[in-house]
Amino acid sequence: MIEYIPIDLRVHKSLLIDLNDEYLSWITNEVMKHYKIDVVSLLGQPIRDYAKISVEELTSYVPPEGVFYILKIKKNVVGMGALIKLNVNTGVIKRMYIRPNYRGKGFGKGLLKHLLNKGKEFGCSRILLDTGRFMTAAQHVYRSAGFQEREIYPETEVPPGLQPYWIYMEIKSVN
Repeated sequence: MIEYIPIDLRVHKSLLIDLNDEYLSWITNEVMKHYKIDVVSLLGQPIRDYAKISVEELTSYVPPEGVFYILKIKKNVVGMGALIKLNVNTGVIKRMYIRPNYRGKGFGKGLLKHLLNKGKEFGCSRILLDTGRFMTAAQHVYRSAGFQEREIYPETEVPPGLQPYWIYMEIKSVN
């Protein structure tokens, strides 16, 4: 049984920081491997510090302005993902991450569907996201859900030095 557990920082703060650190460290390693770019230098701070700061910001949104989930199966934490409203009809998916041992089993598709349903519930008629060019499996999941490539959007979290290596996507008329 898959559980989508809304984040409660009083209970989940250290777990969420660890998950974000894991996710951002994975991105840092992949970016170095593919593009020889040092993400830590771009951010100007250690990944763990960035994870702590961004967790505070991302979890500051409460429904219907946003929601952040931990995905669990039994007692195992499988991943995480957030949806944040940017304006009255636009949301953005943030920090969607499935741990490597759980990839390829449909958890990403399920989490994306759950986040899109929340977006619809929150009144979003379009949802944005960004993904690294090296994240081909994630791109497949997004495209199969109806996301299409678009130009960069101003609210992206991607540092300017990485923006050319990222893909920006959106889906309109959230089903």
